[in-house]
Amino acid sequence: MKPEDARQHTDRCFRGEPATCSFACPFRMDIRSFLDRVARGRWPAAYRVLRDAVIFPVVVSALCDQPCRSACQRTLLGDEALEIRELEVACLRNVKERKPERYVIPPKKERVAVVGAGPSGLSCALALAQKRFGVTVLEREKGWGGRLLEHPRFTEFDEDIGLQFSALEVEFRFGTVVSDLAQLSEFDAVYIATGAGGNAFGLEASWDDQLYSTEQPRVFLGGELCGSSVMEALAAGREASLSIEVFLQTGKAAATFGRFPREYRGHILPHEGVPPAPAVRPADPSGYSGEEARAEAARCMQCDCNICMEACEMLRLFRKDPHKIAVEVYTDTHVNAPFSSHTITRQVYSCNVCGYCGGVCPVGVDIGPLMQLSRRVRLSAGVHPAALHDFWLREMDFAVSEGAFSSPPAGQEACAYAFYPGCQLGASNPGHVLRSWDFLAARHDAGVMLGCCGAPAYWAGDEERLRANIEGIRRTWAGMGRPVLVCACATCRTVLAGFLPEIRTVSLYELLADAEEVRPVRRWPEAAVFDPCAARGGDRMEAAVRALVSRSGTVCVEPGEKNRCCGHGGHIYLANPGLYGEIVQNRTEADPRPYVVYCANCREVFASQGKECAHILDLAFDLPARDPVPGLDEKRANILAVKKELMKKMTGADFEPEAREWDALTLVIDEALRRNLDRKLISGNDIKEAIWRAESAGDKFLDPETGASLCSMVKEVITYWVEYRGSGAGAYEILDAYSHRMRFGREE
Repeated sequence: MKPEDARQHTDRCFRGEPATCSFACPFRMDIRSFLDRVARGRWPAAYRVLRDAVIFPVVVSALCDQPCRSACQRTLLGDEALEIRELEVACLRNVKERKPERYVIPPKKERVAVVGAGPSGLSCALALAQKRFGVTVLEREKGWGGRLLEHPRFTEFDEDIGLQFSALEVEFRFGTVVSDLAQLSEFDAVYIATGAGGNAFGLEASWDDQLYSTEQPRVFLGGELCGSSVMEALAAGREASLSIEVFLQTGKAAATFGRFPREYRGHILPHEGVPPAPAVRPADPSGYSGEEARAEAARCMQCDCNICMEACEMLRLFRKDPHKIAVEVYTDTHVNAPFSSHTITRQVYSCNVCGYCGGVCPVGVDIGPLMQLSRRVRLSAGVHPAALHDFWLREMDFAVSEGAFSSPPAGQEACAYAFYPGCQLGASNPGHVLRSWDFLAARHDAGVMLGCCGAPAYWAGDEERLRANIEGIRRTWAGMGRPVLVCACATCRTVLAGFLPEIRTVSLYELLADAEEVRPVRRWPEAAVFDPCAARGGDRMEAAVRALVSRSGTVCVEPGEKNRCCGHGGHIYLANPGLYGEIVQNRTEADPRPYVVYCANCREVFASQGKECAHILDLAFDLPARDPVPGLDEKRANILAVKKELMKKMTGADFEPEAREWDALTLVIDEALRRNLDRKLISGNDIKEAIWRAESAGDKFLDPETGASLCSMVKEVITYWVEYRGSGAGAYEILDAYSHRMRFGREE
């Protein structure tokens, strides 16, 4: 992976960039930071922000015409813009120590001549001298200041200029006229800031207004000489110093990283729910008191884009902006990097990959694909936490092997449609698949394809398994005459669209809504439709579900936020159970009314929380609610039951599941323990296999006092432990079971 592979996912993100007021400021001052520090009464810190940006804070606080105020987003709410200049004055009044810091930097050998000691020349000289370049300022007058000499407050300005240069070594040659650039041949670079109407040495036609460079590589122009105002001239000197520094380091002028084009103005943000805040008026005509300044600064909305951070529970938990996430994805997946700290591993596997962040982002930045990139690279490099996805990958393998079945209608070799219910619809409720196929078979030339779209492999980053599954779907589909696939699962439809775009799909719910004879039952007077995250952009599917709900006589209520993940997406359950629980609770409590869902996983999540909910197929076919949620073993049995019935109907053949040595064992499990084991993702089949292996090999621990046995079973990435007691021929009472992500080796 290259850094740009990660960064391309977040390049458009503007979180952290300066606010619109800063872009309007000639100095690009970080006004957010300045106002935050003023609001908290942190005067020394506020002064450092001010001084580092504007070079000469006394001059700027007196003369700046405040273009920042015209860009203050507080005005969008009908309030007055913040009084930035008055707050700068208050900062100068309240800070006790203005003495500049001395930087311990080795002196550089390069020497720079600055022609002109006006605002622009002084700011350029100061900026370069701070970085320990040798700087010589040549001025035709007897002192510094340029146009500032004419101002009635020049005494204050002179003191400020002297203060800022007091910690630096700069040579000033006053009373020196430069009439030819040949006089400056001893210098490595030259900055010409001779003021309005000054000598440009014939270089004005070649001047680059972004880099301040000219056709002579070592000569730069700026300031009032180039038509700038006093404030723009001060800022230009600082900007020119950056171009000069790049030139001295590389031999050519170039933009430095992080510099924005001068015409860029930033982003206007939505400020929903922000209360009005009238401007604070100083009681004293001389300006704000300390408390008044703090109150005025506190009106700043700190304009920065936090939309995704506030909307997504995962981003809110980890508090890393998209740019930082991209950097850490690269460093943590670049496994040969010596300083890789894997600081983002848990976050990578805590993402639902639901696309909601991209949906709310003003520029469409979606973190999900970035997390998927990390998962893929980690798995291919063999440094992924395999146990986090092992259970669902094994369930997928079952669904596409023993649970898979495909066939055109009886007696046919091809069909126009094929029902593709996905792996979870039948596992949750066999009636959903069987009744849906009966409906399709009666109205359409419909076959069936039972299996899994490959979402578990996609979420795990297992490209090899995903590609193999996709190829299997393509072959089966082609062998059935390339039918239109009728999808009941929005996730299946999304995966198929992404990896098999040649396959046409239609949602089951659209076909049901088009059938007037389908009369859904009314279970509640009103209900909220919960749209799964994978249905985002599927307007026809969403509209069809609402049409069916309305046809039942139920008042259809729109949720506050559409297409939020129920918590199941991305299989974050093991990676971050606390976050999973928060997401589930938030979605469950999003609306007090019962939910109508059209995703089997959503139904399972909400039903497990005791939330009143029904699948739209329950209403469409008048099916009874299936509570409680089926357990792990029941789900597998349901998948096989669906296959058995459809195979009999379509081919006349009887299906018998594959027999295993441990199938004959009988488990006696308390219901509360069974539910607990389901939450731990430990199935009865796993327990049977562990006991069978232990009993067959005599490989177990026996407690002679209680008669209880303890055995273990080591799988590829999971170790299971089962505590049990024999209770008859082939029957075992299960006392407890657990698993962990460790493997134990044994020595003879």
